[in-house]
Amino acid sequence: MDLRGSGDASATPGPYNLERYAADLRELIESLQLGPVIVVGHSMGATVALRLAVDAPEVVGGLVLIAPIPAGGAGFSPKGEAYLRATAGDSVEARAWLARTLSDGCDPVLLERLCAAAAKTPRSVALESFESWAHADFAEKTKAIVAPTLVVAPENDQPEASKVRVAALITGARHVVLPGASHYAIVEQPAAVAHLIGSFPT
Repeated sequence: MDLRGSGDASATPGPYNLERYAADLRELIESLQLGPVIVVGHSMGATVALRLAVDAPEVVGGLVLIAPIPAGGAGFSPKGEAYLRATAGDSVEARAWLARTLSDGCDPVLLERLCAAAAKTPRSVALESFESWAHADFAEKTKAIVAPTLVVAPENDQPEASKVRVAALITGARHVVLPGASHYAIVEQPAAVAHLIGSFPT
């Protein structure tokens, strides 16, 4: 699904925060009468999945969290936060940042896809959303999650951090390091990611 404020949902009014995104996801699951479902999320999307599992555990049958932003916040330095805010709505800065999140020698086609997706999110939405996930503060609540959980950590994306700050908080969570992958493993190694999702929860 496109989160409100992004993609084909770019005209949807806010708020643009984790709580609202999780509520939207819950409403979608319930409207389609699908729950409980396995929720797969990447980066901020993984944080949304964690928020959903905390707020509406009855609709979550499992979690696959790929390169997740921890529920205790991203932990950026003030300089890092300022840099990321500057990328919002700036195609040149956004391209430079996205290139850094891909492996060395990344496919330029993949970079173009990411840049095109980023361009669909207005600056104001990106900034409001950033404040929510970068400063998330519900890590303690994730300890109550009982759904089977798989944390997929790209090798070049601080895998130890996701092990300690995400997987270790959830009882029985499995932590897998994806060799040779960077933050956007979902586009760099789609087959490997698909295999992990397909074989979950084993």
